[in-house]
Amino acid sequence: MRYLFGFLCVCVLGAVPLVGCSESTGDAGSGGSAGTGGSGGDGGASGIAGNGGAGGAPEFRTYVMEFFEFDPEGIEVRLEGVEVCEADTDNCVTSNAGGFAMLDVPDSEEVTITMEKEGYGRWVTGDVSDETAGPEGGTATIGAWWMYTHAQLAAIAEQLPTPYPWEGGIVALVRWPSPHAGATFTPVGSTVDAVGEAFYFDAETEKYSLDLEATTEFPMLWEAPLAEGGFTEVTPGEQQFEFGGTAGDCRPSWGWPGDAPNRIRVPVREGYRTYGSMICDEQ
Repeated sequence: MRYLFGFLCVCVLGAVPLVGCSESTGDAGSGGSAGTGGSGGDGGASGIAGNGGAGGAPEFRTYVMEFFEFDPEGIEVRLEGVEVCEADTDNCVTSNAGGFAMLDVPDSEEVTITMEKEGYGRWVTGDVSDETAGPEGGTATIGAWWMYTHAQLAAIAEQLPTPYPWEGGIVALVRWPSPHAGATFTPVGSTVDAVGEAFYFDAETEKYSLDLEATTEFPMLWEAPLAEGGFTEVTPGEQQFEFGGTAGDCRPSWGWPGDAPNRIRVPVREGYRTYGSMICDEQ
């Protein structure tokens, strides 16, 4: 399965991580490169008009989502036909030939966003659609997301090992900026028993492993199928995780604020990969 990760060592011109909607680097973009940050198409935010209501207050926020996949040779290509939805509503859009989709959601709410396309694994993520979502308090958030086929994800599941299609949901987490060795992800709160085994990406083997206790240093894991690490067989619902170890002082990027510092809440759905990210300052 090395072909799935070989591309991570190649920096695509203009690509910035998908770490979320309020990272300090590349604020024009956000996440599924996992967390807040810019994305390969941060230019897509330019020219997006404000949506001010009475008194100039925005009535909605626009999520400019950019989708990619990797072909069998590991070449990054844009992906058409990904359906992006505000979960459990008919508010949906589909990515065009350039891989872009623009989704408007209500302002200042904890929103859940799903992304799916036939033949590919599904993503779910959360965000707060307030002024932190866009660059410099703007009304648009840009996120770059990498989609993986069922065959690619089934091979990843064998590394853990865990069933594919996923049993329950699977959670993928990222500490931004990254790479950053020694960060830990821990389930917290009243639902810790609803979370399965912890895993991290192993930089030495270039595979996911249940044997590690913290993140390892490997570039561009926001593009990887399960980010820097996470948890298998998670019961659907809302789950909370704490970033510890060497993570530093963190705040949510893709996800919702937790009940204490360095904690993030995320949505988990049956058969979906959950993406959650935190923007962290050094300790």
